[in-house]
Amino acid sequence: MRLSKLLGAALATTAALVAGCGGGSGAGLDANGRPLGEGDDPSGPMTASFSSIQSHVFTPICTACHAGGAAPQGLRLDAANSFTMLVGVASAEVPALKRVAPGDAANSYLIHKLEGHQSVGARMPFGGPYLDAATINLIRQWIDNGAQK
Repeated sequence: MRLSKLLGAALATTAALVAGCGGGSGAGLDANGRPLGEGDDPSGPMTASFSSIQSHVFTPICTACHAGGAAPQGLRLDAANSFTMLVGVASAEVPALKRVAPGDAANSYLIHKLEGHQSVGARMPFGGPYLDAATINLIRQWIDNGAQK
């Protein structure tokens, strides 16, 4: 009996809260009703945000090699590890460069690798096809804007 009273009270409270929410204007939501910037659908246009770069570049392209225990230089670019393994971390190949130096794309190892600077070895993705200039510029923009998660 006591459990049914508690359950009834909880349901009544929930119903009152839901009824008071209203429908909302949709401001801040994308066409699918998801918060803007959340998840960044890989079928949509890429933006200069970490989640968009992850879903458009790191996951579909880089994790072909940079995943699991055999990842080159120990650099895993899967969604669970990429941010902490990139941002503010010294490059294993050129320790004077951070893999991603927040606010400084020109001195970020990632940009050097994507653009094919000779001082950092082979251009990435290894063997191509390489990222186009527009994609690299969005990654540069993310870095120059502070490389936020």
